Amino acid sequence: MGDISVIIPVKNRAELLRKTLDNLLSQSKKPDEIIVVDDHSTDGIQMVIFDYITDCTFLNNRGTGPGAARNLGLSVATGKYIQFFDSDDLLTPNKIQKQFEALENSGADIAYGPYVQAEETKNGWIQKDVLMQANPLPNDHNLTEWMLRGWNILTQACMFRKDLIDRTEPWNQQLITHEDYLYLIKLSLLGPTCVHVPDETVIYRQHGQQSTDHQTHSKTRSQDKMEVLAEIRGLLSQIKSDFFSKGLFCGRMAQNYKFLNSAGVEKRRYSGFISVSDYFWEIIYRLYNKQKRNETGTLWEPMHGISNSKSVFENVIHSIKYV
Repeated sequence: MGDISVIIPVKNRAELLRKTLDNLLSQSKKPDEIIVVDDHSTDGIQMVIFDYITDCTFLNNRGTGPGAARNLGLSVATGKYIQFFDSDDLLTPNKIQKQFEALENSGADIAYGPYVQAEETKNGWIQKDVLMQANPLPNDHNLTEWMLRGWNILTQACMFRKDLIDRTEPWNQQLITHEDYLYLIKLSLLGPTCVHVPDETVIYRQHGQQSTDHQTHSKTRSQDKMEVLAEIRGLLSQIKSDFFSKGLFCGRMAQNYKFLNSAGVEKRRYSGFISVSDYFWEIIYRLYNKQKRNETGTLWEPMHGISNSKSVFENVIHSIKYV
């Protein structure tokens, strides 16, 4: 058994994948295995396989979509810790080492840290949003309650103890988007301990090939999100959580439900998951969300641990390395 297994689903991102693999191989602590699961690509990924075959394990997805790919990767992973990653994202040089050390030293189940959306252009990198999770979650709620309230984290920005992964359900294989939120909230129900590692950052790369942008229609995104919210709503009575967190979740779901028709999704399919009281909670959620966003002066609530510092972003970009 090695220390760290990295699992990467990929579909038609051969050239982006090269830079991601180079970036991973330049980490101060190299992964013990990098498992790349090809989701039926048609863009000449065979040349990438040829060039990196000695550094990575390449598999063909037995199903379709990122959930199936990650499940296949997990079935062969041998590491003590799991790093889920995307085929287009990048890490600062010590991310894997720092999170590995934090998990080893603390005994925690999940290490998490900062990430930032950015786009690489011929003139350099452009920051697309604030730096997220530069600061840790407040400790007045547990992980499940924060997620019910809408906390966002990238799985790429985390590292997971394999023992925790083995105790949860597989990734949903029907979803193309929002599958990570569903997976993480189910992980949270196991009561994992978390440690924040602020020193290293994930570049959540923005570009025209993303499934969440051009290749996946807004109808699919909206429907996937509602599928996830409906599944969580079905579990809500079993979830141990404070009343207000559950209420805010219901408000978020009602808000999403209101806009399904405009996205081309049939609302009647989800009507059984919405109650009259949810519309009351939608008002509460909108007011609460606005108040919290006013506190940060951004589109994000304080729980997201944001940083507006341009110098921090520049330092992140300048530290990125490739083999």
